[in-house]
Amino acid sequence: MAKILVVDDDEQLREDVVEMLERDGYEVTDAGTGEEALEKLKKESVDIILTDLMMPGIDGMEVLRQSKKLKPAVRVIMVTGFGTIENAVEAMREGASDYISKPFKIGEVQATVKRALEEVKFTKTLAASGMEDKKMQDIMSSLSNPIRRAAIDYLFLEGRKSFMNIFEELGVEDHTKLSFHLRKLKSSGMLEQDEKKKYALSAEGKKVAETLKNLKGFAL
Repeated sequence: MAKILVVDDDEQLREDVVEMLERDGYEVTDAGTGEEALEKLKKESVDIILTDLMMPGIDGMEVLRQSKKLKPAVRVIMVTGFGTIENAVEAMREGASDYISKPFKIGEVQATVKRALEEVKFTKTLAASGMEDKKMQDIMSSLSNPIRRAAIDYLFLEGRKSFMNIFEELGVEDHTKLSFHLRKLKSSGMLEQDEKKKYALSAEGKKVAETLKNLKGFAL
């Protein structure tokens, strides 16, 4: 059973999220401050941290940084308020798996937690695969995020597509999040764009897609 740590200084919101996640069958613990969260992380085994970005004292960004030092394998989801999306994207650059914008719907939290757990599963599968090519290992590790794998999958099957084609097919919550992941794929050499800004897999991307097909449990 996956264990989730919910961190928010808003007690009512925190309790609501904890209750919802427990109903979904997760083991859940919570903290009202960043300081308390880090103390719990030192003592407890946690798979996912769902933390508010803006908190007094140790904020969500510092929780992210410290948690990655304490337990690098933990997945961190940032909860951000209106007007702080740029901060959430910065958190993803620093290693957060995803973000959720307030006010959010229950379904958004459930979908985001599920994606984070898919990251955990993918990383474990990759570690057990016996893959010897170090470069390919590094590339595959960057694809632990299921949104990136879904984009690779879609373009592998359908060929060249526009941003909106990909957005509608993948059902990502907002344009900013998808744009971030496509930029990461492009900068890593897996995607290319033509003069009309349409996306397609590069030769490297096609090789990665073939490798994904053969990775047990994550076939395209």
